[in-house]
Amino acid sequence: MQTFNLWHKLNLYWNKVILFGLAILISFQASSQVYEQENLPNYDNDLIHYGFYLGGHTANLKVRYNEAYLSNQFDSLHSVIPESAPGFTVGFIFNLRIAQYLDFRTLPGVGLYQYTLNYNTYDRAEEVTYQGKKEAFYAELPLLLKYKSQRRKNFRAYMIGGAKPSFEVSGKRPSEINEDVLLINTFNLALEIGFGIDIYYELFKFSPEIRFSRGLTNALFERQNSYSSPINELVTNSVSIYFQFQ
Repeated sequence: MQTFNLWHKLNLYWNKVILFGLAILISFQASSQVYEQENLPNYDNDLIHYGFYLGGHTANLKVRYNEAYLSNQFDSLHSVIPESAPGFTVGFIFNLRIAQYLDFRTLPGVGLYQYTLNYNTYDRAEEVTYQGKKEAFYAELPLLLKYKSQRRKNFRAYMIGGAKPSFEVSGKRPSEINEDVLLINTFNLALEIGFGIDIYYELFKFSPEIRFSRGLTNALFERQNSYSSPINELVTNSVSIYFQFQ
């Protein structure tokens, strides 16, 4: 699969993204102290809300070796190390109020992901590293429950959790690829949990959120090649920051 040029533009460090998110939260909190009135006082009485979100994430794979690797059947290979890579997600929000402090929400969207594994080998006593990469767009449909605290003027904290199925919508299927490359399944199911803050403004609600994701299914495609031969299972991991507008 052809490499996306966009990855060269996403050359940033995740700690900078976190600091950027914290700076935004602090600036919003400082600016909101100027206003004493309660914005959108009847907002949470509505049954349904719509909106959109923008997000950035860093993603990687957790490697679980197979018996062939653990029994030292690979003389030249000494480790397979995951490498984290940045990406982004955009989508829409559908929020349904279930109870006073509980919402159900689905957030259909599309995300750009890159998964990289570094294969460290020895060649004539010299260490050589080669990479297995998977770059693709995934259609995502998080199904989440949102538990909210009591509102304090224009602020409300919340926790969120649920499941996220995702489907690859770009490139060839693994069964159609003839090259010796890292093959990842086109479907993945992940458990998600996170927290955020609802900030009420005069015309809309802004919700910065941090969410952690852990795969529940094996992301490794069943067909064997040189990239999958030492691996029994691959599990996806990601940390995301979302900026939501409703």
